[in-house]
Amino acid sequence: LKKNRFLVLALYLSLSDCAVGLQFMYHGFLNLLNSGFQNSAYLYQCMILKHLACGTVISSLLQTLVICLERLNATFTTKKRFLMILTGNPSVAFCFVMSHCIALVRFGVETLKGPVPCDGLQTITMTFILSHDVLSTTILMSVITCYSIVVYRMVKQQKMVDIQKGVLSAWQITKKKSNGIRMRNNLITLGLIIIITSITVLPRSFVGFYAHSVAGPEKVSDLIMVVNTVFLLFNPLFDPLVYVLRIQKYREFLRCKCIKSNSLPVATTIATAAKTKVIDLEDS
Repeated sequence: LKKNRFLVLALYLSLSDCAVGLQFMYHGFLNLLNSGFQNSAYLYQCMILKHLACGTVISSLLQTLVICLERLNATFTTKKRFLMILTGNPSVAFCFVMSHCIALVRFGVETLKGPVPCDGLQTITMTFILSHDVLSTTILMSVITCYSIVVYRMVKQQKMVDIQKGVLSAWQITKKKSNGIRMRNNLITLGLIIIITSITVLPRSFVGFYAHSVAGPEKVSDLIMVVNTVFLLFNPLFDPLVYVLRIQKYREFLRCKCIKSNSLPVATTIATAAKTKVIDLEDS
């Protein structure tokens, strides 16, 4: 993993996706325990979980943007220093902390009015849309733009390799083709992640904008419940499948773990049998 920055960033993104899933699981468990009871302790827990989950979603979006910037840096012969800084571990940590600080500030502002009901209508207020949906949509558009630039540069570089085939040695051509295949595989993986992220972010943003511009929040209460639960769970549910199916290192790691766990009892049995045989020979 240390030699492949893309895999490291994908691992960070998978951890954020897992955090979103755990927050939703705790939210559902909290609702199950407090069904019918709307005390202030339950409402405040529900409020902070709502904001922290949204902060983690923003963090995942920023990490996806960081992955796109890392792939953009990989298209340059000499890596750009400012892109290396933007895609470093301190930048990932800063994105995580900043997104959750925004969520905590929004939670603090909301608590000034006292506890609010734990329903989807509280996530399509104007304050929530401006601080979350507008921000998430802007980051997603930046991700798509950066991804498009990476694809354009990769296609341009492939054309240059085809032109230079008569000038480069066979070893150089093979190395460039190998790098191109690895880059293409990473871009396909990143493209799938962006598609899943778009399915997660855009429906919620469209419903929020539609509620305030055309219909009204009360008329989309059922729809906002769907986009707040079903669509926001796309990332934690489907991104791990993408990592396992698309990233060879993850498959090899899981395969090694499974083989080791299965072969351990067999190895123990063989060792025990050999030890017993040695003892029998010594006794005879």
